[in-house]
Amino acid sequence: MQDVVRRIQEYMDRSGHNATSLAKAIGMNRPTLVHILNGRNKPNLQLLQQLALFDTALDIRYLLTGVKKTQESSQKVERQAPTTPSKHPATKSSDKLLVLNPNGTWNTYTKEA
Repeated sequence: MQDVVRRIQEYMDRSGHNATSLAKAIGMNRPTLVHILNGRNKPNLQLLQQLALFDTALDIRYLLTGVKKTQESSQKVERQAPTTPSKHPATKSSDKLLVLNPNGTWNTYTKEA
């Protein structure tokens, strides 16, 4: 969750918004947004929906995962040959699962192989 909040803060910095101006622009209470940015509350689905509606150029995938999807990179992924698992026991890979809850929050689960 901290990474999501950090990326929202980076977006605010890039777009020239502070908590007050962004909250007003997306129709959210300022204290709610401040609590999210300070880590008291988790960012919820409603916030992400409001951000997506406010700025259609905003990459929600990046906010959630930290991975930017571009047309060029998606074409490269399709052309790559399948990779074989590493035979080095010290190398760990992790997969993340994001579960969206009905109340607008989410949980992130990490699987380590």
